[in-house]
Amino acid sequence: MRPVLSLALCLCCCALAECQRRRVEELPRLLFRPNFTQYSGYLTSSSGSGGSRRLFYWLVESSHVDAATAPLVLWMNGGPGCSSVGGLLMTNGPFLANDRAELERNDFAWNRLANVLYIDSPSGVGLSEPGPTDPTELNDNATTRLNLGALLHFYSLFPEYRGRAFYIAGESYAGIYIPLLASAIIEGGHRPGLINLKGIAVGNGLHVPFDRSAFEASRRALTDALGASLGRTKIYSVKVQNNSMRTLNPYNIVQPCYYEEDVSGYPCLNSTALVSYLNDKAAQAALGLNDTVAREYSICHKSVFHAYKQLKRDVLEDFVRMANHSVLVLLYHGALDYLFPVGITQQLLERLPPDPDPLSSQDVWLYCLNEPGYGLQIGGVQRSYLGGRIKYRTVIGAGHSVATDRPEIGLQLLQDFLATSASDARFESCPTEKAESASIAANAAEQPSARIAIAALCICALGFRDRI
Repeated sequence: MRPVLSLALCLCCCALAECQRRRVEELPRLLFRPNFTQYSGYLTSSSGSGGSRRLFYWLVESSHVDAATAPLVLWMNGGPGCSSVGGLLMTNGPFLANDRAELERNDFAWNRLANVLYIDSPSGVGLSEPGPTDPTELNDNATTRLNLGALLHFYSLFPEYRGRAFYIAGESYAGIYIPLLASAIIEGGHRPGLINLKGIAVGNGLHVPFDRSAFEASRRALTDALGASLGRTKIYSVKVQNNSMRTLNPYNIVQPCYYEEDVSGYPCLNSTALVSYLNDKAAQAALGLNDTVAREYSICHKSVFHAYKQLKRDVLEDFVRMANHSVLVLLYHGALDYLFPVGITQQLLERLPPDPDPLSSQDVWLYCLNEPGYGLQIGGVQRSYLGGRIKYRTVIGAGHSVATDRPEIGLQLLQDFLATSASDARFESCPTEKAESASIAANAAEQPSARIAIAALCICALGFRDRI
């Protein structure tokens, strides 16, 4: 479908349904006064199988960069079946739900640097309204059409964002959602005057089919490693081994597991307060939810997960297509993720030749720790491909969700990403320490012991877990 026609259909849907954007004025149990504007409501779209769908969105405009000129970032959680609004309140949004179901300030919120849009997709996920129970809608192709239609409706509601620098970011199964949506934008010929796609960023993404046998092999390997370690301390037993593996947090092997569940049931997530907040009638009213639709919010929708069909087998060709269209690709990976190990992304990128320039393919990358006496710190290892248009970074000390486990690094990853893709001085990090950064990186790259130390930092937690 041609882009002009797509936008026309969205405008038509808007005319038939709700066409007014809705500003969020007050939120219950919010512990600070926001210095930014926010909107929430529904975006109308279609998956292509007939009938319209209403996806919930929440837009938080920038708090520290001029919102009128700041870029737009679309954030997507994965699953499939997990709520992006959950990501707002647990990961990188301006609010974090505490144990009392109150909203505290997030000092490392991504809307410090950009206007951030969160959309719950596909239908029935999070706060989005459920559509007909048609299994043909729960697949990659239908979800891509649904997401593109919702995005076009967003631009009809917020015309000031047309032509603005636009980025798509997310984690986990968004490693499939994001490249497919970006490819649809490119292939659809959506002119820069409408959707000005500059880059995508995927954290701990699934870029290949989920292989349960590979997961079980990884589980057995880690079980053996833990068993050997415990055996050396003379306390190893089958019971201890089973208990340690049952309570292992697959999202971060050094974090506690809050409750046991099977892999497809999303174990170990402590989302009780967040779920309580979003099921509160006052909160739902503040966000403009349709009170005629019965709903019970959950951070991940199990029925969607089990019914969803992954059609896309491999997204490397999509990454290359984006790079060839001058769309920057950043793939970053928390090193403590047991569910999607670092090797998943590494194996995918090994099919590309790395950049030969040592300045663009340094072994390590650095981040700024804004504490007296600390300064620049090693963040992990990095590689670049296709002349720097595809970048890959690992993150020391982070698991499946980098912005949750290492929020200061997550924010700097976004900052570096915006600075590189837009050549915008507003997003340069540590501008006075560039020479020091180059020196540290060069010295680390020259010393094999430094590379070994970095690798050790990524895995040493296995030997220091205090919960076994």
